[in-house]
Amino acid sequence: MIHHVLVATDGSENAERAVRFSAQVADRRQQAEVTVVYIHLRVTHAPLGISALTPENPLQVSPAIIEMEAAATLEELVQAQAIVDRAVAEIRSLVTSPDVTVSGRVVEHSRVDEGILQVAADTHADIIVVGTRGLSSLRSVIMGSVSHSLIEKATCPVLVVK
Repeated sequence: MIHHVLVATDGSENAERAVRFSAQVADRRQQAEVTVVYIHLRVTHAPLGISALTPENPLQVSPAIIEMEAAATLEELVQAQAIVDRAVAEIRSLVTSPDVTVSGRVVEHSRVDEGILQVAADTHADIIVVGTRGLSSLRSVIMGSVSHSLIEKATCPVLVVK
């Protein structure tokens, strides 16, 4: 039985279709809960121009670079929260049942698929709804596929919306 729907979004057109579909899934249930999640990639990288780090040549990052990266991350998180807020509002506008609750969150993680799986475990999701980008097979092999990884690793059903 489906009581908790987890829908992942990145604000793309395919993700928005998944958001709308998750509203339909939840609306057909009694006392359903929908959680919208945006996984913000936590990327660790060295500043450009660094070739090799050695004891004689340690990494030295200026406070200005650290401040610029923190500001950029903060701006990305604000944009991510805006995407989640729009998705939550859309689901609430589409759901007709008063017994459906909708919440959203932005989660930082080093991998999108693992972040989604972690939220699914934390929320005890009964189903994960995601959009697909329709990547070509070569590009999918090179980049990997979030939806494919979720299908392989999730302990609950995964619905991929095209």
